[in-house]
Amino acid sequence: MKNQLERLLWSSRLSVIFGVVACIVAALVVFVMGAKDMLHMFHLLWDYLASGSLEVRNDLVMVVIEILDTFLLGAVLLIFAFGLYELFIRDIKPASESQVGGKILIISSIDSLKSKLGKVILMMLVIKLFSFFSELKPQSALELLYMAGVVVLVALALMLTKDKQA
Repeated sequence: MKNQLERLLWSSRLSVIFGVVACIVAALVVFVMGAKDMLHMFHLLWDYLASGSLEVRNDLVMVVIEILDTFLLGAVLLIFAFGLYELFIRDIKPASESQVGGKILIISSIDSLKSKLGKVILMMLVIKLFSFFSELKPQSALELLYMAGVVVLVALALMLTKDKQA
């Protein structure tokens, strides 16, 4: 009875495959959204080249920022799917044989998965902050000082997440 329960418990880890598949499907959806945004970007580029309008240029910059954010979200979903699969089901053999696989898929624990995801999410937040700052018009010196403080905190966060090279 005890062995059967333990086998059932161990086999239940395979239910993670639903999360893996869901993340992969969501990543594909996000990449399609990014492709649609790219089409919009080309439309804005054409309008900008034709008119030279500063307003169209600002819209174009914002769309480029949104595209970066969209593709980073897709990357987060893929990294999460790969990490779940490697942690709960088994190593991805083609990834271990690939030069690229070693750069993104060395996930040996939940902590290493959280670390990889945290860095990508931090980059997404930096992009969102850049997007927010590009629309913000400070009304006082104090608001400008707050913006500078946020930039310093973001730089500190990026510095703290930097890998230590031996």
